[in-house]
Amino acid sequence: PRYRLARAVKKNRRRTHRVKPALIKSPLTYALEDGVLLCEDAKGGTLWRLALADVRSAHWTESRAGQSLTRVLRLTDGTRTRAIRQHLYRRALVGGPDDMALRACVRDVLRAVMAVQPGLDVQSGPSAGTSVALRVVGMAFLAGALGAPVLALMTGQNLVAFVNWAIPVTLIGLLGMDMMRSYAQG
Repeated sequence: PRYRLARAVKKNRRRTHRVKPALIKSPLTYALEDGVLLCEDAKGGTLWRLALADVRSAHWTESRAGQSLTRVLRLTDGTRTRAIRQHLYRRALVGGPDDMALRACVRDVLRAVMAVQPGLDVQSGPSAGTSVALRVVGMAFLAGALGAPVLALMTGQNLVAFVNWAIPVTLIGLLGMDMMRSYAQG
């Protein structure tokens, strides 16, 4: 999906956000000033800078694995990609101060980008490469599920073993079909 942010922000005013990228990492400071996004370490040293007028693409990704949540905003200027990222454990930290700091930072950065480039689209969801990889995994699951009964018959499995494996193999095949369908647009 693509989204457009319509609200503009005032220029020439330094706005900062302290974001903890992960539970055990030191916070990073993201500063917006004069059309430039700066990333600073905990000691105030500049890690990278990105002119907002040079941004060619913006991509938001949010992924969950078990109780963890990883969110990344990638800004690409044509040669380099810079990322604002955070990894949280959902139950403990979502809705907490670290979560809210990332949300405020991403919102402010996207508004600042849209102020200088109002026609830029923000992509969301998995990247094209990730979508292809997930489709390939889905195809492998489906191929395995379709090949399992043939292999069982060729190796002489008895009927009880065949029936015991039918449900998990069918579920794997359904998962593969769903992955192929879900990531077909990527």
